[in-house]
Amino acid sequence: MRYLAALAVWCDLWESSPAAAQTGYGRRRTSVATATSGPYQGPAVTFQGTLKALSKKEIIIDLDGEDQTLTLRRSGKTKFSQGDREIKPSDIQVGTHVTIDATREGDQKIAALHVMIAPPAK
Repeated sequence: MRYLAALAVWCDLWESSPAAAQTGYGRRRTSVATATSGPYQGPAVTFQGTLKALSKKEIIIDLDGEDQTLTLRRSGKTKFSQGDREIKPSDIQVGTHVTIDATREGDQKIAALHVMIAPPAK
């Protein structure tokens, strides 16, 4: 008799508890990859153009030979140089011809790695 009572309680609990598929904890895998999961590992590309605007977060240039404007993301890792020496971003004037090495980040935006201007003519 005790056995039947225990079996009845167990069956009652079993029927009232949700199945694994109903709780959301079934065989679902969690993914660690997202759109911003890290830097893009592709090759850097080079853009040449005239500096249109420079802010703390972005660089805007008018591309050479094309009627296009390109906006690049700027970060603390972006380096600025003139010839062989490193310069401050504030040393570059709007309208200066620049060459920019850039890469695509994990969120598919273009990030500037190195902004170079030609050394002044002697």
